[in-house]
Amino acid sequence: MQRKKRGCLYWLRLLGFGLLGGILVTVILIEAAYIADAVKPAPSSVGSLPAAVDGRAYKPVDLYNEADDIHLSGWYLPSANGAVVILLHGYGSNRLEMLSRANVLAEHGYGVLLYDLRAHGESGGDRRAFGWEDVSDVRAALDLLSAREDVDQEKIGILGFSIGGQIALRAAAEYDNIAAVIADDPAYVTIDDAPPAASNSEKFAYFVSWVDGRGVSLWSGVPIPEGVPEVLDEITPRPIFFIDTGTGGGMKYTRHLYELAGEPKTLWEIPETYHGGQFNARPEEYTARMIEFFDAYLLDE
Repeated sequence: MQRKKRGCLYWLRLLGFGLLGGILVTVILIEAAYIADAVKPAPSSVGSLPAAVDGRAYKPVDLYNEADDIHLSGWYLPSANGAVVILLHGYGSNRLEMLSRANVLAEHGYGVLLYDLRAHGESGGDRRAFGWEDVSDVRAALDLLSAREDVDQEKIGILGFSIGGQIALRAAAEYDNIAAVIADDPAYVTIDDAPPAASNSEKFAYFVSWVDGRGVSLWSGVPIPEGVPEVLDEITPRPIFFIDTGTGGGMKYTRHLYELAGEPKTLWEIPETYHGGQFNARPEEYTARMIEFFDAYLLDE
């Protein structure tokens, strides 16, 4: 009888180890699949040129990042008031995601430049890496604007959503001629940017995100740059307008960035909507706040 019990225990242990090993292998495969998908290009078509706004027509533009030998595909609509806003979309999307905001800005006299991030939409690039390499692409956008006679070089703003918001903040820290920033539901460079975890479930989520970041760095060969909190001081005293939504835990992170940023700064939270739903949730208020911010800091109104 004892021998039979020992035999059962042996097989139960073996089955347990097999199940644990199977779960571990499954988790590793899922994580590897996620990382591989996060790094590969996300091409998509943007279709034909958008309709003109107040008699000013969108024109196709090619931004060239000479250092990385990458061409970025975009649209430009000339400025009627001397000011222009660069618009940056989120991860896995393309410039169409920012077109509604661009049209509203154009209706209020602003020039707008929106382009597909590298390895997105119709832009070149053979890898994505959570926006880590994209700050130098903003330099290419600024170079294009520097040659525009309709643009006052002291009146350039930037508006980025999600990963685009992260890129916008890091670009403003890098380039002094960006005069004002709207960070719309900004993403982090890696989870190291986030405030401390408040629960065990949050600690686990942070750990998974930490693995994601290191995995993308290893897979892509792109080193992880400085985080957003580390560069916020470089933006001061230029203004930052943070916008955030109430679902998915983003409010905690954006509030964290807001608290770290120098003055002048503004935080607007939209608790009833999801990541990416802020413009549709409150289009009139979003428009009013966006225009008020850029008017104040780009047009000195």
